[in-house]
Amino acid sequence: MSEFVDVKTQDLSGAALDWAVAHATKAWTWAHEWYPTMTLDPTFRCVSDNAPGGHVRLVPNNPMRQDSQPFNPSTDWAQGGRLIEKHVTALNQSGTESWWAHAEDRLGLGPTALIAACRAIVASVLGDTVSVPKGLLP
Repeated sequence: MSEFVDVKTQDLSGAALDWAVAHATKAWTWAHEWYPTMTLDPTFRCVSDNAPGGHVRLVPNNPMRQDSQPFNPSTDWAQGGRLIEKHVTALNQSGTESWWAHAEDRLGLGPTALIAACRAIVASVLGDTVSVPKGLLP
C-alpha cells in the first residue's frame, strides 16, 4: 500500500500530476475509448501508482488483458489535448516560458500548456491540495 503525501496542486508535475488528473477525471471509466482492444472487456478498473519507472498506468478490468496502458496527459498531446477540449475553458501563454489555463473557474499555471491545463483540471475537481502517492514524486 502506498504512502500518500499532500502536495499543492500548482506544484504537481510528472507522474504525480498524471495520477491526480486520472483521479480528477476518473480516467479508468472512459479511457478505454483511447485504447481499442479485441478483448471482450476493453475497460479499466483503476490507475496504478506502482508501474515500473514511476509511470502512471491504467489497469485493465479483464485479467486476460495484460497490456496496461500509459496515462500521461501532462506530456502527451494525444491525451492532454483531448482533456483540454473537454475540461479547459481558456488556455494562453503569458511570457515565453509560462502558461495559464482555466477549468471550472480554477486557474492552473505551468511551464507548458499541458501542465497548466492538467493543474487547472485537478484544481477544479480535487482542490488546491492533493494527496498523491509518495513514490510518484520526483
